[in-house]
Amino acid sequence: MLLDAYLRHYDLVERHRAVVRASREDTYRALREADFVRTLRPVARSITEMRDVPRAIGELVRRALRLPPDTTYTIADALAGGFALLGERRGRAVAVGAIGKLWKPDVAFRQITPAEFGAFDEPKYAKLAVAFWVERVGRDKSALRFEARLAATDDSARAHVRRWYRMVHPFTSFFMRRALSDIRAEAAAPVVS
Repeated sequence: MLLDAYLRHYDLVERHRAVVRASREDTYRALREADFVRTLRPVARSITEMRDVPRAIGELVRRALRLPPDTTYTIADALAGGFALLGERRGRAVAVGAIGKLWKPDVAFRQITPAEFGAFDEPKYAKLAVAFWVERVGRDKSALRFEARLAATDDSARAHVRRWYRMVHPFTSFFMRRALSDIRAEAAAPVVS
């Protein structure tokens, strides 16, 4: 797996899977073109209706709702915004990573190369590695998989990451299930020419 080369040891992991009634090629195309803001807006609206949302999540939601309607957030946008491309197997898998203090309301990602990502160990930081990959499971069927790994660089960061993750995990899990569902629908949609 692509992530093993960059983050073999980690503190937390989240995994999701969706079976797609489309070829591996169509599923990968839909993944690379997926607009995660399109998924985030309805999720953000739902979250704002909840009472007692912690301040950090509330601010994230408010920012998402204030984004201009034409804002996108694709994998390419993530790469332009501070994530590093850790690896890609064209048509099959992509892995990206970022280093920052994820528990802070305004995260400033460290600019890194893939080689620097694996070796990074400066105290009080967290490393986030995310991979999507597509497996063929039949003639016109594929499995789209998502895995995110979090590793803290020291005990202080680990305590922050664990508290932060307990707070955001229900929302990130819901969001990723919705995102995979959106990608599944896009991949299976008939191509109009």
